Amino acid sequence: VPEHAELAWILGCLTNVPRLLRLPQWKMKHASQNNKGTVGLLTYPVLQAADILLYKSTRVPVGEDQVLHLELAQDIAQHFNKKYGEFFPVPKTILSEL
Repeated sequence: VPEHAELAWILGCLTNVPRLLRLPQWKMKHASQNNKGTVGLLTYPVLQAADILLYKSTRVPVGEDQVLHLELAQDIAQHFNKKYGEFFPVPKTILSEL
């Protein structure tokens, strides 16, 4: 579905790099790659946000390891809505048990 990548590009243009660098998944992978993390690794959470927001999801089941990524999706939705008007619902977290 090309709209996923297209929306990820738009949302990536609204997301600042320091916000992405604070995600623990980036820190762990970046350290394990001898400080040579890739752009794909850095921007993957924005693609996840696009996957959620594209379908205007209101509730998203996630494991505890993905809560911060959903918080990023919430932040991006709020930022987009503030800048362009109410468009995306801000998704709520539903913690799933494994």
